[in-house]
Amino acid sequence: MSGHDDYLWTKAGRDREIERLERLLAPYAHRPHGLPPAWRADRGSPGPRPARRARTTLALAATLAVCALAVTLLLQHRLAWPDGEAWQVLTTTGEVRWQDGPTPGRLAPGGEIVTGEQGRARLRVARIGELWLGADSRLRLEETRSGRHRVRLLQGRLRARVWAPPLHFGVRLPGAEALDLGCEFVVESDAAGNGALTVLSGWVLVDAGAGEVLVPRGATVPLRRGAGAGTPRDLGASAAFVAALQAIDARGGRVPPAGEQVRRLIAASRPQDAISLLMLLQRHPELAQGPLYDRLVQLLPDAPPVAREAIVRRTPAALDPWWDALPYPRAKRWWLQWPDALPATGTESG
Repeated sequence: MSGHDDYLWTKAGRDREIERLERLLAPYAHRPHGLPPAWRADRGSPGPRPARRARTTLALAATLAVCALAVTLLLQHRLAWPDGEAWQVLTTTGEVRWQDGPTPGRLAPGGEIVTGEQGRARLRVARIGELWLGADSRLRLEETRSGRHRVRLLQGRLRARVWAPPLHFGVRLPGAEALDLGCEFVVESDAAGNGALTVLSGWVLVDAGAGEVLVPRGATVPLRRGAGAGTPRDLGASAAFVAALQAIDARGGRVPPAGEQVRRLIAASRPQDAISLLMLLQRHPELAQGPLYDRLVQLLPDAPPVAREAIVRRTPAALDPWWDALPYPRAKRWWLQWPDALPATGTESG
């Protein structure tokens, strides 16, 4: 055999070892139209051509636009409600009866639902949420249309869970009105209008005629017929703090800035009690002349400076830096409370 007529040069004859190598190297043979499959798999293919990249971008943009449109339509449907359309009663237990209503299972404007000693009821608030009526309670539906839904709790216990823009839903009481700002809350009241409101998420605006009170998540406010809403307080406030706060609320008039009640309140205060001190300062600007102002400076150290004189003079928005420094979501950002749009877990015990 010459030096140039063996299998390596002419493929004449058979050389099993070289044939095996050829099979292994075949994917890497020269190809005039692109890389071999193994090379593309191991080394990665070239980046997409400009036309393909443009098509991908357009497809992604179209998908996002469709999603945005779907969300918008879903939200519009959720907030829309025919004027006077009855609400659905989802479940009842124990003694539950309807008064002035067309049929059981629906609550129309002007109709009332009444629960007995062991009665419970769960209703859908149009399409924006649900409410639970506890035992020995009486509820009337007074208004319902797109953007405005109002019930009156004549007595008993009500829990509402709503996801909607501020003021869409409200609960009227004998001496006040609780306006939802996108939240979940519980309100209790006797027939005279004495009770309390507790916020579980978001904010509630309580309008008691003599003034408005903002109540944030994790706080409660007393309701008193003839005296309106008291000062909201954190649910974890100490007994000493609550007693001092109630004593100040009971005065009804001017509060001495350096009085004993104020000093006891400050001594029992924690960072979580800043909401109460700030509300007192808003109601009684004269308190800025005493130690309550200094305590708020300590509790809200990261807030921009608030001038003592501006508070005393009742300068508009003087307290805004302190309000903004409170550790709560802003009241107008109702959409951040999106979990309230989901079905509640568990049951309402009433």
